[in-house]
Amino acid sequence: MIEFVVLFAAVGYGAYRLVRAQGEARRYLEDSARDQPMILDHLSPTLAIFAQETRMLRLSLESPIRQVHELLSTDLTRTQGDVEAVDAALMDATRAVGEWLDRIEALPEADAQRLADLGCGGDFVRQAMVVENGSFERARLRMHGVPTLDRRLGGIVRELARIEAALQVRDRVYR
Repeated sequence: MIEFVVLFAAVGYGAYRLVRAQGEARRYLEDSARDQPMILDHLSPTLAIFAQETRMLRLSLESPIRQVHELLSTDLTRTQGDVEAVDAALMDATRAVGEWLDRIEALPEADAQRLADLGCGGDFVRQAMVVENGSFERARLRMHGVPTLDRRLGGIVRELARIEAALQVRDRVYR
């Protein structure tokens, strides 16, 4: 009888986790579906690729934001695997943001000037990384005097969305 109860509890817990994961995946796909196709034909090939990379980074940061937000909330069903997944997501986010910043530095001078003319660049994101001491870590979910890590990541996402939108504006209306 005890084995049956334990087995029933384990199956119920597994089913609960599966339903929760499916709901999160569905919400993520619904949110991503709202993005419109990018207009890049007016950009240099290098800047067009940079614009696409900016969108990919913005979208990829949504997952760690969601994971950190959930970690900050009370969840009695959280496992060590959930916490380790957050750590891995934060490490991946750190790497991706660093590569994006490196990409800005590697842009040809004309493209870098175009970004500057649009009021875009990596200054906001670079400063955000300074606040994070160079990496996103679970140990700094909450820091005195600054928003929680999910909100700090959200600020980076908003800046990436602003850059993405600015890059899609054509210089000239008439060709």
